[in-house]
Amino acid sequence: MAPGAEAEGRDPSLSRNAMSYQVIARRWRPQTFDEVVGQRNVTETLKNAILGNRVAHALLFAGPRGVGKTTTARILAKALNCDRGPTPTPCGNADACGACDEIAHGRSVDCLEVDAASNTQVEKTRDLLETVQYAPTRGRHKVYIIDEAHMLSTSSFNALLKTLEEPPPRVLFILATTEPQRIPATIHSRCQRHEFRLLSLREISGRLREIVGAEGVAADEEALAALAQAAGGSMRDAQSLLDQAIACLGERLEASRLADLLGLIKADVLVEATDAILARDAARALRLVDQLASRGQDLRQFVLELIAHLRDLMILKVCPDPSSLLEAMRVSPEVAGPQAGRASLPELELMIKALQHAEGEMRRAPQPRILLEMALIRLTEIRKAQGLEEILGKLVALEGRLPGGPPGAGAGNELPLFGSRQTHGHAERPLQAAQIVQTPPAAPSVRPPAEGERRDDVEDLAVAWAAVVGRLRGRKRLASVLTEVRPAGRTAEALRLEVKNGNAFIRETLEDPDTRQLIADAAAERFGRRLRIEYHFTAPSSPSLEPAEARRAPAPPVRLAEHPLVREALHMFGGTIVHETTP
Repeated sequence: MAPGAEAEGRDPSLSRNAMSYQVIARRWRPQTFDEVVGQRNVTETLKNAILGNRVAHALLFAGPRGVGKTTTARILAKALNCDRGPTPTPCGNADACGACDEIAHGRSVDCLEVDAASNTQVEKTRDLLETVQYAPTRGRHKVYIIDEAHMLSTSSFNALLKTLEEPPPRVLFILATTEPQRIPATIHSRCQRHEFRLLSLREISGRLREIVGAEGVAADEEALAALAQAAGGSMRDAQSLLDQAIACLGERLEASRLADLLGLIKADVLVEATDAILARDAARALRLVDQLASRGQDLRQFVLELIAHLRDLMILKVCPDPSSLLEAMRVSPEVAGPQAGRASLPELELMIKALQHAEGEMRRAPQPRILLEMALIRLTEIRKAQGLEEILGKLVALEGRLPGGPPGAGAGNELPLFGSRQTHGHAERPLQAAQIVQTPPAAPSVRPPAEGERRDDVEDLAVAWAAVVGRLRGRKRLASVLTEVRPAGRTAEALRLEVKNGNAFIRETLEDPDTRQLIADAAAERFGRRLRIEYHFTAPSSPSLEPAEARRAPAPPVRLAEHPLVREALHMFGGTIVHETTP
């Protein structure tokens, strides 16, 4: 008892209890292989090695922090030295088995634990290795557990090397590390490596459920899921957070209060932020950021959890049965489902990429709030922007409705909307807007509808084919060949393509198996199913036989508002003509 405790009015028994309190992570440390959570690949291997008397003299336990490396090493030491052993199930009886009791409490002279982080000097390693030559004092094996082994110096590793190569009998070295890449290859090659993995949310929450039940603490499933998520796959971190939560909140843990304790972003904040983005309400999103900043919450944590929520929306749109992929879902499916229906997959992809980029910049920025505000403003604008494939499809459909076909289809024609050139001895100059001329008729890029076929179906197919071509635009040779191809029809099994210029080069390129595969893959992404690609080659169109004078004579100029391309563009994109010059 501290001096003066009674004079200050403190309860001496309370002081003694406080000093003897053992945290949950220590009290609930596994004592057998079967109690180790989530590392069955390691524990089963070690159990079988014990049964077959094939335990290696040097083991390397590699994995993240708090997943059971040192605990498993202690269990292995008990299994080899238990009075009933060697056995894969050590008794752990403190009264009947002195070896199990001493190893469990760290008092065994035959099981030595070394913290490499604080014992990096080669002299200490040599002092340790001097004891290797002596036989075990009480047990059958002498076990050396070197924690954070990657922290040893190069000289220490060199001193350890010879012992690992030719160890004395009944000596076992266990090197535990979170950074196995820093272990020298000469040491690594002399150890049997066992990989420890991060634990899933289900495994962590299941273990926490057992602990709170035994501790007499009431906790709802949302609270346990929040603890498991905050632990990041580490059982020790989850148990430490549970200890902190019980100390702060008492014997009833609620998800809402736990979120404040752990600094997590509440689910309704994620819902509100997503609603603001989907509603294109930048002011609402900025007000939400101001509320988070005024409460002192970590804005980077908000970005990470918002990314996770948008990922959940994407999973809801893609997967028919997403339950197994949404273990860490913070927002209930009843609320997230309608939000997922309001956004398309390309929009969600752009939102996630923008937030990931912002989060990376926020790590180094002196004012991360500004970066977050700018990112949210961009997110509200993403929904207004049309995708490139959508714009390209609309333009193809628009060209098909023109009386003269697509601009530039005829020989020597240029895009009339953006100007022309005069080359009859005068300097080149763009024409005024009111001097736009009609181009000679050209082959339409959208075929006329067949008997019994609606023109809307033909135009929809043209839009879809434009999207397929857009996916292949990065392949220049193929993209140039596809300019000669237009869709001729689609069935449930095949996509029929008409090739206007069936020369040998185009035939060879299109009928190449790799090219067929590329086109089929792009078509499958656009149409949602695998289609067979069928070609119909036609002879190239004959040049026009009209007199040269008629081809050179310009058509009478038309007003800008009367041009069919302009009218259709105004109708499709909702534009207006601000100013029109006179001829």
